[in-house]
Amino acid sequence: MALTPSIESFLAARIASVEELEILLLVARGNAVWSPAAAAERLGMTAEVAGANFESLVSSSLVTREAAGFRYRPGDDETREIVSDLAREYAERRANVINVIYSANLERLRKFADAFRLRKP
Repeated sequence: MALTPSIESFLAARIASVEELEILLLVARGNAVWSPAAAAERLGMTAEVAGANFESLVSSSLVTREAAGFRYRPGDDETREIVSDLAREYAERRANVINVIYSANLERLRKFADAFRLRKP
């Protein structure tokens, strides 16, 4: 079963990696403030990778930076609902979600490569 168009669009526009998605879903579970070190320990990655992904989520307006770390704060209820649906889909159909993330990355890479392609006048 395919993902909904809203989830696919969300992933393509706002999530660059599986690690970033896992951090988002971790912080979206509650209202806690997470440090990169705590998220890294929970998810099995380095604090540096977690920190870079938190910054990306801040840029995407999905989390906010606070003195003690980062907190889930989507900009609107629609985004909150999409993230909730995405968490359910990731739990039930992880491979489908991962495929969408990598497909979006592949498309971005193709567009980047096309920018360097020489065109005949």
